[in-house]
Amino acid sequence: MSRYLRLIVLALVAGACGGTPLPDRAPAASAPKAVARELGSWTGEGSTTLGFVSESGSFRINWTAQNIDNAQPGRFMLTLRSGISGRPLKVIADHRSAGGGSVEFGDDPRLYEFLVDSSGIRWAISVEETFAARAK
Repeated sequence: MSRYLRLIVLALVAGACGGTPLPDRAPAASAPKAVARELGSWTGEGSTTLGFVSESGSFRINWTAQNIDNAQPGRFMLTLRSGISGRPLKVIADHRSAGGGSVEFGDDPRLYEFLVDSSGIRWAISVEETFAARAK
């Protein structure tokens, strides 16, 4: 064997046999998952106001919209407001035609309301309050 080849083989063997051991790794702690409970669900056509109370101020809003007549796409607008003052907090959806979505919202615990402004749409809305799971 050539001198250089012996050095390469020796280096490979030394690296495979010795070396610094890897530190012990603790299993990664999984992040606590959010716990959800339904606060309410509503379906309808046209415009209305809907109220609900959130104990945490943290919730997920799911909405769907279907055209009543597919030849004439409708319009759906969903606004979250303070249930006390009526102040708009967030436009959740401003949508033409059929569709759907989900929006996370966080604020203070209180009374909330939805203002639904809709024409030519059958809509469905659900709200799930989300809580951080407690570590056991």
